[in-house]
Amino acid sequence: MDTIGYNNRRTTFTFIRSDYGLLAMAGWCVGIYPWVLDPEPEKLICGGQLIALWFILRYVIGKYSSLRECFLLVIIATGLIEAIWGFRQLQGWTYSNHSLFRLTGSFFNPGPYSGYLAVTLPVALGILLRQSKQNISCYFSAVCVLSIIVVLPAGMSRSAWIAATGSCLWVYAMYRMDWKQIKVKVRQHKKLYIIGSILGCVLLFGGSTYVYTLKKDSADGRLLMWKITAKAIQKQPITGTGLGGFPAAYAETQAEYMASGKATEQEKWIAGCPEYAFNEYLQIGLEQGLVGLALFTAWLGLLFYKGIKNKRYACCGGLMSLAIFAFSSYPLQLPEFWVVLIFLGVMSVTPDKDKISENPAESNGRGWGKRIFLMGIAILGIGLFWMQKDYYRAYQKWNKAQMLYKNKAYEAALEVYEPLYPLLRHKPDFLFEAAQCLSKTGQYEKANEYLERAVLLSADPMLYYVMAKNEQLLGEYRQAEKHLSHAINILPERIYPYYLLVNLYAEPSYYQPTKLKMAIDSVLIKKPKVESSAIKEMKEKARNMLNNTSI
Repeated sequence: MDTIGYNNRRTTFTFIRSDYGLLAMAGWCVGIYPWVLDPEPEKLICGGQLIALWFILRYVIGKYSSLRECFLLVIIATGLIEAIWGFRQLQGWTYSNHSLFRLTGSFFNPGPYSGYLAVTLPVALGILLRQSKQNISCYFSAVCVLSIIVVLPAGMSRSAWIAATGSCLWVYAMYRMDWKQIKVKVRQHKKLYIIGSILGCVLLFGGSTYVYTLKKDSADGRLLMWKITAKAIQKQPITGTGLGGFPAAYAETQAEYMASGKATEQEKWIAGCPEYAFNEYLQIGLEQGLVGLALFTAWLGLLFYKGIKNKRYACCGGLMSLAIFAFSSYPLQLPEFWVVLIFLGVMSVTPDKDKISENPAESNGRGWGKRIFLMGIAILGIGLFWMQKDYYRAYQKWNKAQMLYKNKAYEAALEVYEPLYPLLRHKPDFLFEAAQCLSKTGQYEKANEYLERAVLLSADPMLYYVMAKNEQLLGEYRQAEKHLSHAINILPERIYPYYLLVNLYAEPSYYQPTKLKMAIDSVLIKKPKVESSAIKEMKEKARNMLNNTSI
C-alpha cells in the first residue's frame, strides 16, 4: 500500500516505494564501500543523517500536511536570501567567498550558487502560478522570482540557465496550459505550428551554439571529463569503485588515455585533474556502478512520478531543475542540494490528508514495529550528529596547524598534524600539508607514506611531484622518474614536471644527457596556460642549463 494510514486514534507510518528505494540505495552504497581505504567517512555520516531526515519528514508531513506549505516557503526564502546576497556582492557591498569570483552567495563558487537559484526558481514560480487569489505567499513568491531572474544571468552558469529555463517552462505548462485546447488549435492551424516548430528548432540550435562558444574551453573540458569518466566506468561497470573513488580512478584512466597516443592536442591542452565529474550521473556510475546508477535514477523518477500524480508541480519543478543541473555540474557533492532534494522529494510523494485512506490494521501488530523503526531512525540521526563533533574539533585544530604551516614552522606544525591523522586521513589537502612538513624536516620516507595514501584519494599530479622530489633526495632516482612520468601522463601540458625531470637528469648520480636535452626542450617549447614569474624562472634556468652544459 502506497499511503500513510490513519484511524480515529493515532497516526501510523506506512512504507512506500520511495522509502524502499532510498534504503536500497543506502544499502548498496554501504555494501560496496571500500572500508579498508575509508575515503569518505564524513559522506557516510551525512548520508545517514539524510536518511534520518527523510523518514522524519515523511512522518511529520504525513501527520501535519499543513507544514508542506511552510517548508516550501522556507525553501523559497533561502533562494531569496541567496539572490539578495548575490546582488550585494555584485554591487560591491559584500565580499564574495572566492578571490577569483565576484558572485558566490553563501557558496564558494558561482556554479553551485547559480544552481541553487535555478532549483528554487521553479518552486517559487509554481507557488505563484497555482494561487487562485493574491495573498502573502503570492507576493513573496513573486519577489523571489524577480530577484532570482535579476541575479541568475550574472552567475554565467550555462548549466543553471538551462535547468532554470526548462523547469520553469514545464511548471508553467502544468499550471496554465490546457492541453485539450492546444490539440484542437494545432489541428486547426497545422501548417502554422509546423513552421513555428521549425523556427523554434533553429533558434534552439543557434542558442545552443552561442552557449557553447560563450566559454568554449570550459565546455570542451567537461566533454573530456565525461569521456574519461565513461572509460573509467568500463573498468568496473557493475560495482564501481565505491564512494570517494572518483578522483583516483579518473586520474588513472586519464593517464592511460594520454599515454595511448589517442588524445588530441586540444584534449592535452584542456585536460585537468577534477575532483568531480561535472556530471552526477556519470560520477554515480563510476563510484556506485551501473547498479547504483539504476537505483538512483529509478528513485528520482519515482519522486517525479508521484509528484505529478499528487499534483506537486512546484516541487517537481525543483526536482527537474536539480536533475538537469546535475548533468553538467556537481550539486550532489554539496549537502545543501541533498537537503533540498530530500525536502522536495518528501513533499512530492506525500499525498494530501483527505486522499489518505484509513487502515486500522496498521495500528495493530506491525504498527509497533514501524514506531520502533522511526525511533531507531531518530536515534541514528542523533548518534551521527554526535559522531561529527570529533571531526569538528579536528578541523579546528587543523586550522591552527595551517597557520604554523604557512609560517614555515614545520616542526611545530607536525606536532599538531600527526595526532590528527586518524580522523583526517581522508582529506588529500591534510595529507599533502603534513607530508610537506615531514619533507621539510628531512623525513622523506614517512612523507611519501602520507602521499601514497593521498594519491588514492585525489587526482592532483602535484602529489606525484612532491613524491618524486622526496625519492630524488633519498637517491631513488628511477622511482622519482616513474612518478614524474605518470604525472606527465595525467597532465601532459604542464611545464613543472618537465622542469623536475631536468633537475633529476642533471643529477650527477643519474646523469642522462639525451633525456636531459628532451626535458629541457619540453620546458622551453611548451606554452603555459597562464604566464607567471615561476614559469619564466623555470624557462630561464632551463635555457641557462642548455647553454652551459655540453649535451
